[in-house]
Amino acid sequence: MIGLRAARIVTGESGDAICGPRWLTVDGDRIVSVDGEPPAGAVLRDLGELQLWPGIVDLHADSLARFESPRAGTRIPLDVALHDFTVDAVSHGIVQPYLCVSVGEGPDPQSGYARAHTILQTLDVTEGVLPVPVRVHLRVDTGDPGSIAAAEVLLDRHADRIRLVSTMNHTPGQGQYRDEVSWRAAMGARLHLGDGALEHWLTRLRAVAAEDPARRRAVAELTRSAGAVYATHDPGTAADVRDAHENGARICEFPITAGAAASAHGLGIGVVMGAPNAWRGASHLDNLSAREAIAAGTVDALTSDYHSGAMVRAAIELVRAGLCSADRAVGLMTVGPARLVDVPAPAADGVLAEARPATMIAVRTGPIPAVVATWFRGRQVGGPLVEGRG
Repeated sequence: MIGLRAARIVTGESGDAICGPRWLTVDGDRIVSVDGEPPAGAVLRDLGELQLWPGIVDLHADSLARFESPRAGTRIPLDVALHDFTVDAVSHGIVQPYLCVSVGEGPDPQSGYARAHTILQTLDVTEGVLPVPVRVHLRVDTGDPGSIAAAEVLLDRHADRIRLVSTMNHTPGQGQYRDEVSWRAAMGARLHLGDGALEHWLTRLRAVAAEDPARRRAVAELTRSAGAVYATHDPGTAADVRDAHENGARICEFPITAGAAASAHGLGIGVVMGAPNAWRGASHLDNLSAREAIAAGTVDALTSDYHSGAMVRAAIELVRAGLCSADRAVGLMTVGPARLVDVPAPAADGVLAEARPATMIAVRTGPIPAVVATWFRGRQVGGPLVEGRG
């Protein structure tokens, strides 16, 4: 048994935060107590001013590409990139990453399908080697008619790992890119495409745009059949949200307007916003501010999106800005997302309490907020080794 003394313990239960000092005691992979004193015989470790939070559940982790190609023109072996991606996640307190894998996106969707297969196969091979298990969030771009068949094959072969599926469509004029100018600028920079390639891609997208609602319905049905959670991505209007609700969406990712977020919240669809948005105070694409949505009470979870380091820092900044309490801020990245996807208690359910998994993080709140140590099921997987005294 090891007892950890922290300045504050955020339990995650009913928004409960215990101001310290308090002791959290672990035996094996389970928490045996959260109390004023540790049980007799426990090995003790005083964490000083550090806080203990539940481990973070990240539903939209879309940063693998920067580990695959840390500099333009370089390629890192995929198994190594997946390892580095997971180590980065753990170092920022993320114990259950949902790695984004996209199909149907870009001017050459066939290469995307091949990449998705390779990533999923590599995850199977590296099972047990990575610091924590990695689940997959399959993102299906319904702007490509072939995306349905590709999603069906992937779900058939990898249903145990793909537990979240979302539909997106980045055709300009709706969703994330409200006009062609912003679409060209973003896609040109991100995918290194010239005007000719962008024009060819845009022509193809517009030619099949009318069938997009039917393709979304098809993907939603495939998701239900696989027992996964279906999400919609970047809805801009209440009508978009209603359509997603009719398709069985349980999650609404990155609504781009306050009206869309409010509509999702009213229909009981979990709203997920980006932690970088919440930390910075604004969307990098000039869409809905996560802080505005949190202040309105319409956000259920925050996700790392493109930067895992934003998670803990967003929670601390939200408290500093007076937008929510500490337990509420932490809950947006722990128990909130865990409940949206029914993460089982043996893994990481966002709660620190007796008999629950010993999956937690030690957090330094300043001067530079950071995760100092991470535990998964009682095993320390990140940070300097926390040793105790008898």
